[in-house]
Amino acid sequence: MDKKVLEKEFLRDFIIQKHVHFRQFEQWMRLLFYINKELEKKYDIIYQEIFYIKFYEVITIGILYLKEIHEGLVMSRNSNAVWYYDLIEKLNSIKNLLSESEFLYLEYRRHNACHMFQTHYEFIQKDLSIKKVRKNQRLSDINRKIKDLISKFGSDDAIDEYLMKKLNPVLNELYRFPYSAKQNEK
Repeated sequence: MDKKVLEKEFLRDFIIQKHVHFRQFEQWMRLLFYINKELEKKYDIIYQEIFYIKFYEVITIGILYLKEIHEGLVMSRNSNAVWYYDLIEKLNSIKNLLSESEFLYLEYRRHNACHMFQTHYEFIQKDLSIKKVRKNQRLSDINRKIKDLISKFGSDDAIDEYLMKKLNPVLNELYRFPYSAKQNEK
């Protein structure tokens, strides 16, 4: 193939990929807001598990995605960069509401909802090696912090209720933040 044709196809694929990522992020946020509203009405274990998945991804991978978009907009001097910066700040402030133990618990519950086995938290691995560290933290410390949190509240359901009371209002506030930079300009 001709080099110009390859470059054109690459550019087309890149643009499509970025558009799809934006739509996926947007859909993820919509579902997070929907689940948050439903959990505000009444507790549901299925919705709670989905909430942990969606919320964790938004405050981790979602923030990284938004930073990438923001950097590109800043470099191109696009006025929408301000909106993305504000959204990143809002998500970071929500993430920072969680204590270290609460964040570890949230991450653990997300993993429980997504994976049948929690091998990332086990000392003995498949190859019989001993794992002592996960994400720069000792497994024993992670285990202790999660157990301490559960002991403090008495059950997973009580932690769910506590975290929803803590997160629901700020997520409702975030929902009122304009969905897109274009809406912000209206």
